Amino acid sequence: MDLDFARIECEIVADNSVQLTAALYVALRSFEEHFKASCCSDRQDSCNSCPLHPECPYSTVFDQRLSPDPEIVRIHQKPSLPFSLYINTMGDSASSCYVGMVVIGSAVNYIRYFHKALLSMIDACVCKVLSPEKYILHSYSLDYQGIRHLINVESLSECVILLSGRHILLSTVHSDSLKLTLKSPLRLLSNSSNLHNFDFAIFLRSQLRRCSSLYSYYGTGELDLDFVGLSQSAQNVTVLEDNIHYTKPIWPKRSNRSGLAGEAEFTGLVEPMFSLLTLGSCFNAGKGAAFGSGFHQIEVID
Repeated sequence: MDLDFARIECEIVADNSVQLTAALYVALRSFEEHFKASCCSDRQDSCNSCPLHPECPYSTVFDQRLSPDPEIVRIHQKPSLPFSLYINTMGDSASSCYVGMVVIGSAVNYIRYFHKALLSMIDACVCKVLSPEKYILHSYSLDYQGIRHLINVESLSECVILLSGRHILLSTVHSDSLKLTLKSPLRLLSNSSNLHNFDFAIFLRSQLRRCSSLYSYYGTGELDLDFVGLSQSAQNVTVLEDNIHYTKPIWPKRSNRSGLAGEAEFTGLVEPMFSLLTLGSCFNAGKGAAFGSGFHQIEVID
């Protein structure tokens, strides 16, 4: 059982990175239309009437087709989208920011369309807030350590580094303590309402469900973990420091983009919680994860 994925990232070098970052967060919601334009050869208004629809990359990625296995449908219901976008800023004073995405499982077959759509989305957004000559754009493929390797667009498939979920789960050294940094609003649901205070157990269960669903729909087999045992053990994890708060960032046009942001430290994790959360951090978390919500980082506490 495994789940392959690829992480591609675009560095935007510009004078006004704060204004640009706000505009980019809004632009993430337009990624679907840019992806459709990147792979649509028939250009019909309606996908349903297009003869290429069943095998079209756009249809394969965005239709979220249910599994033919009734047990998978019973457990996971509708699949998540096989990608997650994110924006990684280097601070308000930085002259650059990174817009990236993780392309998951079988969707890696369409990596050139994802890359083309990402560049198109960035270009359309940047041109609205900056003059075209006032920014520089570079594309990278990231390895396990997060080191960036420059992409040659003409040989994209050879440049992109394929990562393994199994490798991360098996090779990550366990830590019983971690620091969690929420870099974009995390929207977790509890009793059908947005969670306004961070709860480690709810977060862990959410990541268990997300990773398991991605494995089932886009990987090669089920995620082999003790769901019940991990969920129960998560109740005993202790908060060392909690600076996470519910907030509405300055960039959304809609109030439902509010969520949890900030940092927190925890101890009392049991194996394989740390490796699971390390893998889950590649895919974002919570509602709207595919379009940039719930982007976060996991670190060992020194």
